[in-house]
Formats: sequence, structure tokens, C-alpha cells
Amino acid sequence: DLSQLRHNLLDAMLKQECLPNGAICSGMVGCSFAPEYICQDCDDGASKCGMCAIDGHRQLPCHRLTKWNGKSFEKRSLESIGLVFGMNHSGERCPHENTGSGSQILTVMDTNGLHNVRIGWCHCAGAPELHDQLLNVSLIPATTLRPVTAFTFRVMKLFHMLNLVGRLTPWDFCGMIQRLTDNADSRNVQDVYRQFNQIQRQWRAVRAWKHAGMTSLNAESPIIGIGMDCVSCPMPGINIPKNWREDPDAGVVLHIESISDDLLVFLTVI
Repeated sequence: DLSQLRHNLLDAMLKQECLPNGAICSGMVGCSFAPEYICQDCDDGASKCGMCAIDGHRQLPCHRLTKWNGKSFEKRSLESIGLVFGMNHSGERCPHENTGSGSQILTVMDTNGLHNVRIGWCHCAGAPELHDQLLNVSLIPATTLRPVTAFTFRVMKLFHMLNLVGRLTPWDFCGMIQRLTDNADSRNVQDVYRQFNQIQRQWRAVRAWKHAGMTSLNAESPIIGIGMDCVSCPMPGINIPKNWREDPDAGVVLHIESISDDLLVFLTVI
């Protein structure tokens, strides 16, 4: 019954607009602090105190929090309540983090919007370069020199598919991400279109190399073509039988390969 479904759906939506009566922190066992935060990207909808919210998101820095102020929920970021996303230590902070410049706030684009993420760099002996530390956690820096913006692998895969299937442009995709970040005032959301447009081109090229079997870009590596075979041209064993020459109708033209220019074909149609 669609009418009953609409009623139940409305009730479910309204329940997410307030903190449940008598709610207790569902984080660490025995936690006695009052729950204030609910993560909008965790499916359990559990309410937690600030410390438990940080503890449960050490490797999920792009999740979005809301804080109950007694009347309504307000948007909060994990960075604003103290989360530091540690590099090179499985999400934990490096003991030598403050040896260099200390932690740094990066703007990170993910599938759910733009986020301020405080990065705790690893400064252990032999630690990778800063941009390599980001790549190791599936973040693509907009530049290899002093990165301040990064993009998750997830958001690049999503855009690539939407661009191929839905013909979504980088401009429209960035506009969508800005509205996911703040739909009420998207103009005040940081504009990362130029950085994103540059990185999505690099992503597209490198992913094509990967699918073609390239494992290195060294000069000694063999050159591998990334072009795909034409699915319309006859290919023995793929779209025509391997023994096609033995066909009893061999005297009749059954399989033919044609080479044409798209421009010439287009002009012919006109």
C-alpha cells in the first residue's frame, strides 16, 4: 500500500530530526558522557559523545556529523571536534607529527561533499613524501608540492562513470558536490573546479594505462597500446568462428572489415 508507505516514510524522516528521548552514548562500553553527535553517513544512526565519535571515525575523516543543540541538529565536521587523520600509521597519529610543520587542514572532495580534514603527517625516518602519503590512503593531491586539496578515489570513479553514462561535465559535477556540501548557500562553498578538472584528466589517462596492463612508466617499460579493438570488425575466435575459412559458403562474402572516416560518413549522411 503506497499510502501506508508514505506515512511510514514520513515518520522515519521526522525521527532523524531530533535526538531520541533518553538516548545514551552508543560508543565505547561504559561511556557516561551525554550523546550529542549523529553521523549522517553511518547507517546505524547511533548517537555518540564527541570522544566516541572521533574514536569511531579515525579512518573515516569524510563522514558528516550533526550536533544536537537542544532544539535542532547543526552541521559539524570531524575536524572541528578534534579528529586528526594520521598518515602512515593506520589512521593513528605519528609520534613525530610535530617534528615538521605539524598537522595541516586539507580540502578533500568525496562523494558526499567537500570536507576540511586535518592531516597528521608522518615524519618518521624514511617516511614517504607528503603526496605519496596521501596516495597511500586513496587520496589524490591536486599538486605534489605543498598539497592543500585532494580528491578521493571514490569520487573520481563516480565522476568517471557519470561522465561516460550520463555525459555529466566536470563543471556540473563540481556544482553538485558544492550543493551536497551546503545546499542553502552553495556560493560560499570553496570552488575546486580547476583542480578537479585537471585531476580527472590525469585519472582517466592513468586508469586507461592500468587497464591496458601497464605497471610502470619507466623508459625501459615496453610500450603498450591502450586502444580497444573495434567490436564490429571480424575477429576470429571472438565474434566470428575460428574456422570461418572452412565455412561451406566461403565463396559468399560473410565477413568484411571496413575502414571509414567518421567525418566522411557524417558528411555523406547530410
